[in-house]
Amino acid sequence: MSFDIVIGGGLVVDGSGMPGFQADVAIKDGRIARIGRVTEAAEKVIDADGAVVTPGFIDVHTHYDVQLDWDPLASPSCSHGVTTVLTGNCGFTLAPAKPEDVPWLAAMLSRVEGMSKEALGAGFRFDGGSFADFWQRHEGRLGVNAGGYVGHCAVRRFVMGDDASEREATGEEIAAMQELVRQAMREGALGFSTSQLDIHVGDDGREVPSNHASPEEVIALCSVLAEFDHGAIEAIPRSFASGYDEKDRELLHAMYRASGKPIELNILTPTPQHPMGWQRALEFCRESFEQGVRVHPQFTTNKLELHLKLADTFVFDEMPVWREILTTAEPERSKRLADPAWRAKMRSEWDDEDARAVAFDVADLEVEAVRDPANQGWVGRTVGELSEERGTDKLDTFLDLALAEGLETNFRTRMSDIAKEFIGHIVVAGLSDPIVMAGSSDGGAHLASFTGADYSTRLLAEWVPAGNISLEQAVWRLTGMPATVHGLRDRGFLRTGAWADVVVYDPAALRAGEAHLVRDFPADTERYVVDAEGYRCVIVNGEVLLDQGAHTGALPGHVLRGA
Repeated sequence: MSFDIVIGGGLVVDGSGMPGFQADVAIKDGRIARIGRVTEAAEKVIDADGAVVTPGFIDVHTHYDVQLDWDPLASPSCSHGVTTVLTGNCGFTLAPAKPEDVPWLAAMLSRVEGMSKEALGAGFRFDGGSFADFWQRHEGRLGVNAGGYVGHCAVRRFVMGDDASEREATGEEIAAMQELVRQAMREGALGFSTSQLDIHVGDDGREVPSNHASPEEVIALCSVLAEFDHGAIEAIPRSFASGYDEKDRELLHAMYRASGKPIELNILTPTPQHPMGWQRALEFCRESFEQGVRVHPQFTTNKLELHLKLADTFVFDEMPVWREILTTAEPERSKRLADPAWRAKMRSEWDDEDARAVAFDVADLEVEAVRDPANQGWVGRTVGELSEERGTDKLDTFLDLALAEGLETNFRTRMSDIAKEFIGHIVVAGLSDPIVMAGSSDGGAHLASFTGADYSTRLLAEWVPAGNISLEQAVWRLTGMPATVHGLRDRGFLRTGAWADVVVYDPAALRAGEAHLVRDFPADTERYVVDAEGYRCVIVNGEVLLDQGAHTGALPGHVLRGA
């Protein structure tokens, strides 16, 4: 017998959490054929001496729904060892959709998830239809495996039309939505997603459809999953930042009881208003498990730096005055930003500790990139430094720098040492708790503000060597755990018969780079990416997708469907 690929001599960490071991891994016809000693011939032999061999990483929280149309690799996630992406999070999907509603849903996704309208207009191709219609387009055209939830907002818009963004649903409308969720689950949806955050405001200035749903509606839609032997729920309740209030705790428990399916929650993170909300959230999740309710929050190992330009940012959306101005179309947006009266309103909100919803001081923002070469001297300097030089107020300086370049001036935030230590404390808490999953990249979203695709590389390259978590447990959080929670059969583990999604990396060379701008999207638009080093190869369904970080040209990815 001969094999297609043999990976020889590596440290195999199989995704189960058990200690790693030396072994060869043989691949045949897209699946793992043997783990152990392999002496037979192979068409391709990969030397894994000194390397770690793991299952491909599974990114559970992405918004690659539209990017896959022009980027079948789901970059930069694939460069960080990700072989499977789950899309349609937060209740935001493009299907099911009536043809006339697709532009509205795309505009909503563009606004809420920070996607370029120009890129979507030039690269996204979906004319409406069912959940199955949406995903059939990707058959045979994917580099990574991809599947998705059916999203609450699309379901609500399909049934209620424009009223979906205005009011609660009637009993008949809820029943119709249930049937749409049922149909999507039959067509392979991996579950149901929803969110109800106040900051989720669509392109039309109204809160997104799912925000108008009653608890009874949410529970009814989740109950449909009880009819299926697969599926999970992804949800972000209104009060997640504070650690979930009593109403949301009751709602989450009711969602679980109605569906019997695991619930994936958002990351454990502090906010200016609720710096310890993450701790309450984790305590709630632990208590829920003790009561038999399965809820899984996530921890993040990203640097949590933000990039922003006032032409396109969500960073200030929790402050009503700032949001009103920054969602206004040009040229009115720039007029208001230059108007002393509007600036006074912005300043009042910024100076109000209860109203300011960002964790940085405007003076600490650093100019990262400029469009006009004449302004190159700003780059690398903070707003505070430039305000002192100019003898102007810091907030005025920030707005003036943005206006000078048509709001295209790029700024970045830097975390203080105290903030880094605080975030580290949260990550360690998540690493030590077995119910917490690794995440959240938000891949495909907020492309002008941050990129979180490096979380897998940073977990393995920074947190494992520091002794915060064992290699085996880190790999389990990236592979076996998300596969188990989301019911992905034959994924997430290295075992005979499983699909051969495999990562081979050099632990001594593994590292994530710095976020930087690239202009590689449709309509010549830009985004932030983070590169990776140390990955020898990334294999998807038995074919090498990336060799030393370079795409081989293969497109072996599968559309994942619930069983």
